[in-house]
Amino acid sequence: RSIVQNPSHFCNHLRQAACFRCLHRYSEAARSAMVAQCLYVLAEGAALETSDLLQLYWQALTQEALSREVSFSVLYTPFEKEDKADKIKEAHRTFAEKHPDFVQHIFTADPHGIHLLPEKAEFHPGQQYLLTLGFRNKEIGKDVEKFVTRKLPVFPGVPTCFRA
Repeated sequence: RSIVQNPSHFCNHLRQAACFRCLHRYSEAARSAMVAQCLYVLAEGAALETSDLLQLYWQALTQEALSREVSFSVLYTPFEKEDKADKIKEAHRTFAEKHPDFVQHIFTADPHGIHLLPEKAEFHPGQQYLLTLGFRNKEIGKDVEKFVTRKLPVFPGVPTCFRA
């Protein structure tokens, strides 16, 4: 309402950015903060520190919007060879607790596959891991699971290192 009454005052756009940020609508918040900075520079522009702070604010909101756009998450769970079904159920339960935003579709990749740990993870020689993936979008999750779990044809005479 304040923007409708006075669209040229930067504070009104800054208020709108704060409201969008509280609603977790970061891309809209970044846009409003960017408009506020432009209006500040055009209208007042006296204090460069304020302009710089406004610029840092919308850049941070843009980064937050980009980081929130991740559509899946991953969980590595240590795996022992016995009780495969129970371990998979436990991995799904743990995943849902740790990543509640990614529970539209959850699946665990084949525990006998080779799963590399992330670069910063602590490595234990000989330890196998379950790779559990969770998705925000159910259709994307189903498509990825279909491609990951489908059986590929075996061609006689072709070395296994050339099979996809």
